[in-house]
Amino acid sequence: MPGVEDEQPVAGEPSELGIEMLPIALAALRTEVGEARALIRELAAMTPEQADSSWCDRLEDEYHDAGAGQAAMARQLRQWQLDHPEAAGLDELAGLVADVEPVRQALLHQLARLRCARGTSGTRVLPGRTAAELIRDEPLWTFSHGQGHDPRALHVWREDDAHLVAIVAARSPEGGVDTAEAGDAVAARLTAEHPDREIEVFVWTPGSAAGSGDRFERVTPGGLEPVPAHDVIDRLAAAERYRCDCSS
Repeated sequence: MPGVEDEQPVAGEPSELGIEMLPIALAALRTEVGEARALIRELAAMTPEQADSSWCDRLEDEYHDAGAGQAAMARQLRQWQLDHPEAAGLDELAGLVADVEPVRQALLHQLARLRCARGTSGTRVLPGRTAAELIRDEPLWTFSHGQGHDPRALHVWREDDAHLVAIVAARSPEGGVDTAEAGDAVAARLTAEHPDREIEVFVWTPGSAAGSGDRFERVTPGGLEPVPAHDVIDRLAAAERYRCDCSS
């Protein structure tokens, strides 16, 4: 939470804090988690028209930056557990530390929902990220010459020097095999084409002409994992390329 990082004693390295600081850390984190949960309830009840965009952007900036404070608090907790395992309040602090990331993600999800419903997903680079660069835009990319593996659209985005995001259309204009059924072959081909990069692959189902939004699924070793369209659009700042159902 932003306040946890801002509290100077909590944000310090574990070796800098004595166990006498435990009540202060506990009170600060209890307050911050409670405030974040209250914000989640407030945001969940808002319509896009009620949510002030500049206020939402400030919240987005604050809560994207909160991870460092949570990591410092987790390190401090582990040190206290080793040095003072019987200290009163450690169990409650452990529960609060475990709650921080789920609560933070829930708050960011509400902000993404409102941004998407306003039609502003992907219109700015989110805090903590650099602008993704579209380095390949191929309407007819061939990943295999197997039967039914007809060419289909491919977009490859460079997030940094080590990581690429590949967006592969679910179907070829000619029909054939759905990309979802050939995820391993698609991933293998992309890895061969970009051997020095880590590649994250998404299957992309464009929205219909009737106005439905695009659909994305991440290719994982265990199968396909649905990902909200506005998360992909925000991540790549790709509002001009893709469309989310929230604003359809």
